[in-house]
Amino acid sequence: MPSPIDPMVVAFLQRSMVAQVATRSAKGRPFMTPLWFVVDGGVLYITTGPETRTGKNIIRHPEVVMLLSGERGRKSDQVLRLRGTATCHRGLPGWRVLLRIAAKYYASPGALRVELRNAGRWHLRQLYYGQALGGFGHIRVVPTAADFVRVP
Repeated sequence: MPSPIDPMVVAFLQRSMVAQVATRSAKGRPFMTPLWFVVDGGVLYITTGPETRTGKNIIRHPEVVMLLSGERGRKSDQVLRLRGTATCHRGLPGWRVLLRIAAKYYASPGALRVELRNAGRWHLRQLYYGQALGGFGHIRVVPTAADFVRVP
């Protein structure tokens, strides 16, 4: 099992745009949602608030599992499964993390094309972020384990 700081894991994270974040509800039921993320100093940052279902679940159960597909790279028969401990915070992350988000999702090659191609789905993003009635927030995930899982 590779370490979360293994070069193969780091490279796979760089090729991944969306993390499928799995959490548990207060009753222990699983919940998974796709979310954008960036890595800064070996920590993953996700901008979603403490009032979202993901945020509430993390407050109760900080253990998370993330599945990443490395979709910006060549087609792979593997996904990266990353386990970690998450904390949910009110307010935006620091400027360095915000700049990484802007560079990855809005200023990277093809980002505008992807956003425009998915314009019909923007309402889904608004519905999700509309849960955040308490304002902006972010999740900080410290990876504890990583492994590659074969996809049929």
